[in-house]
Amino acid sequence: MKRMLAIALAALLVFSLTACGGTIEKADTPVASAATGAAGETAQPKQVVLGVSMGATTMDPAHEYEWDAEMMLHSVYPTLVTSDYADESKILPCVASEWVISDDGLTYTFTLNQGIQFTTGKELKASDVAFSLNRLKGAAGNSSFLLSSVESVEATGDYEVTVTLSEPNPALLNILTRASAGVYDAEVAQANGATCDSSDAGQAYFDTTSIGCGPYMISSFNSGSELVLVKNPDSYFPAGNVDTYIIRNIADSATQQMELEGGDLDFALDLTADQTALLEGNENIKLVSFDTMDIFFLGLNASEEYGKELANPTVREAIRYAIDYPGLCALAGNGATTPAGIIPKGFLGYAGETTITRDVEKAKALLTEAGYPDGITFSMGVIPDMAPDGVSFMTLAQKVQADLAEAGITVNIEPQEVAVYLEGYRDGKQQSVMCHWGPDYNDSNNQLAFLPGNTVGLRLGWTAEMDPELAELGQKASVETDSDKRAELFTEIQKQMDEKNAPAVVLLQPGKTWAVSSRLKNLTVSAAFCFDFVSLDVQ
Repeated sequence: MKRMLAIALAALLVFSLTACGGTIEKADTPVASAATGAAGETAQPKQVVLGVSMGATTMDPAHEYEWDAEMMLHSVYPTLVTSDYADESKILPCVASEWVISDDGLTYTFTLNQGIQFTTGKELKASDVAFSLNRLKGAAGNSSFLLSSVESVEATGDYEVTVTLSEPNPALLNILTRASAGVYDAEVAQANGATCDSSDAGQAYFDTTSIGCGPYMISSFNSGSELVLVKNPDSYFPAGNVDTYIIRNIADSATQQMELEGGDLDFALDLTADQTALLEGNENIKLVSFDTMDIFFLGLNASEEYGKELANPTVREAIRYAIDYPGLCALAGNGATTPAGIIPKGFLGYAGETTITRDVEKAKALLTEAGYPDGITFSMGVIPDMAPDGVSFMTLAQKVQADLAEAGITVNIEPQEVAVYLEGYRDGKQQSVMCHWGPDYNDSNNQLAFLPGNTVGLRLGWTAEMDPELAELGQKASVETDSDKRAELFTEIQKQMDEKNAPAVVLLQPGKTWAVSSRLKNLTVSAAFCFDFVSLDVQ
C-alpha cells in the first residue's frame, strides 16, 4: 500500500489551491491584537476590504463554480486536504490527518483529526465528510463533474472516510483541495433542504448561514454584491490577525483603482496592466505580481454546420500563422507568454513557449491550399466588458482581427451579453469565441477538457468520433498514475493537437498583478489567485 503519512498541521494552515506566487514582507513591528493594544488599551478590530470584478453568486460549496467564491469559501469550509504554498505539488493535511491509497489506485482511506468543531457546536465526524462529498457529486451543481470518477464515499468509522473510484484518478487529491469539497455539518444541512441528488434545495440556507469549521464564517452575504466574513472564535484552525473581511463586487476596474487610491479598498484584484502601471511609485500602494495557470484561447468551431470554413484544419493552421503572439502578450502585460500547447507553465507536461513565428505569407499560402485564395470571413463572439486577469477580451479580439486581416481573413467581432455568449458557446453554436480558461484544479488532467469529446472540445464542435485516436490518448492520460508516463502522454497529446491544428488556438498565459494597500503585511498569493487569509496582517 502507498501510505501518505500526514505532516503535522502547521501553525498557519492555508486554504488555497496552489503554491505561493508572491508575498508582501512581514510587519516591521508587532501589531496589537483586537483584544489588547498598547498600554492595555483595547485595539480596534482589524478589517480588510477587497474589490472583485464579479463577486460570488453563492456560498454553497456544492453549487459554487466561480473563482471569487472559491477564494472565500476556503476559509469557511476546510477540506480533507489542502495545498502547500511553498510547493504546489505537495498535498497537506487539513480535516484529514493522514490517508492511504491502495495499490490499484482505486481506494483512498482518510483518517480524520479529532476534536474539530463546527460553528453549530457539533464535532466533525466521518458522516459529515461523506455527506458533503456525496452532495457535491449528486446534487447536480456546477462542480459535480469534479467527482465523476468517484464511485462511492462512505463513513467507515467515526473518524475514517473511504473514497472508492471507478477508475484511477491521479488528480483526486488535488480535486479534494477545491472549496467545492469543503466539509460542513451534515445534520443541519439536511434539516435545511440539502440532499445528495437533484432535489437538493439547500443553497438558500448556505447563502445566509455558516455551518463549517473554518477560521472564518459568514456574517452577511448579498449575491453578486457583498460578502462579509468574520473570525470564527471557536475554530480548530487558527484565524490569524484580521477580524473582518469585506469582499465587494466592483465590476469596473477603474472604480477599483479609484477606491484603492482613496483608501476605501485594501485590495484591487482586477486592474488592467495600464491601471497598475499608473500606481507605480504610490507609497500607499504595493503591487504584487505572480504567475497564473490560466490561458486565453481563440476557439474555432470544428463542425461544418457552425464552423463552416473553420472546420478545415488547414484554415485553422493559416489562422495560427497569421497571429502575432508576442504582440498579444505585450498587450496583456504582466509577463504574459504563449505556451506551445494546452498545458500551462507550472503543470506537468508543459511544453515550453510556442515556436510558431508569425508568417503572413505562409498563412495566405495555406488559405490558397485549403481552397480559399480570396480569404474567408467568420464571426467571433466576445464579451466586451470582461477582462479576466486584467486582460480585456475586446482588446485581444481587436488585435487578432487586425492580424488576420493582413492575411486576407475578415473577422466580424460580435459583442455579446454574458448569457448570450455562454449559451452559444456551451451549445457549440458559436462560429468562434475569444475565451479564457482557468483550471478547475491543480493538475494537468484538467486540461484534457480541450480534447475531442470532452467539455471544451465539444463546445468547439470537436467530437470524439472526429478523432478517436486523440480521444483515447486523453483517456489513457487521465488514469495514468506514473508521473513520467503521464508527462510523456501529455507531450504526445500536445504534439498531435499541434499537428491536427486543434480548434483551440492558445493565445497567451497571463501573469497577474494585484494592487494592495501598503498597510497589509504577510500577504501570500497563490498561482490560482487565492491568498492566505490566515497569515495576512494589517497595520
